[in-house]
Amino acid sequence: MVDVSKAQDGGIIKKILTEGAGDTPSTGNEVSVHYTGRLLDGSVFDSSKDRDQLFKFKVGTGQVIKGWDEGIVTMKRGEVAILTCKPEYAYGASGSPPKIPPNSTLEFEVEMHDFYGEDCTESSDGGVLKSTTVAGTGLSNPREGATVKISWVMSHMDRELEKRSAEFILGDGAAHDIVPGIETALLKMKKGETAKVTVKSLYAYGNVGNAELAVPGAADLTYLLTLESFEQAKYKYEMDGAEKIKFAEQVKQWYQRRVRGHACIFILQS
Repeated sequence: MVDVSKAQDGGIIKKILTEGAGDTPSTGNEVSVHYTGRLLDGSVFDSSKDRDQLFKFKVGTGQVIKGWDEGIVTMKRGEVAILTCKPEYAYGASGSPPKIPPNSTLEFEVEMHDFYGEDCTESSDGGVLKSTTVAGTGLSNPREGATVKISWVMSHMDRELEKRSAEFILGDGAAHDIVPGIETALLKMKKGETAKVTVKSLYAYGNVGNAELAVPGAADLTYLLTLESFEQAKYKYEMDGAEKIKFAEQVKQWYQRRVRGHACIFILQS
């Protein structure tokens, strides 16, 4: 048994019943688990297995009790473990009437089925999945038009193919040989954040690939991406006259490049 609480205060004691395999989820990942919750006297107060339905939630985001947010991120796919959570990591002094009394230490038998990164695409098609490995700071994300400074390592099937850094205006990545999936992920990132980003081929180099980088056609790519810094673009009402003229010209150029880029993608995918 091991204490898996961040504070190492004995708040979450983990006992592995069945070993899992592979990596563990990151903050913001959606996880799918089966669980049975018990009081220390052995009485069951809740079970997903009774409903025959996996329980899904985004880990580390406050959707569940603290004991789960901190304990679940230590579990691998296929792992079965008991998480014993002290009251301050469960339902505290108030409990959860009528089944959970105040100041209750709880035991959860949890089976990790699967987890995957945050879907960053507008259409929720799974084309760009982000798993945070180093949390960023602040509350805001860069919006289109922001000047971003980034670095990344790109790989395909565990083979490193590219290591780069760049500074550019978000939305203008094509002019800097940056795939659309990177820009899509950046819209969901915080300053200083590092994330593992899985990019499907449609959001990368399509069916043609990239011979210069040795990327084959229809290849899904993995990026270890860091948003080092960004400067947010001004809203139009914040600009003076000269800035508005400059902005209009940038938009015109960006739109022209975007149209050409979409035409190329259509041809490559056809």
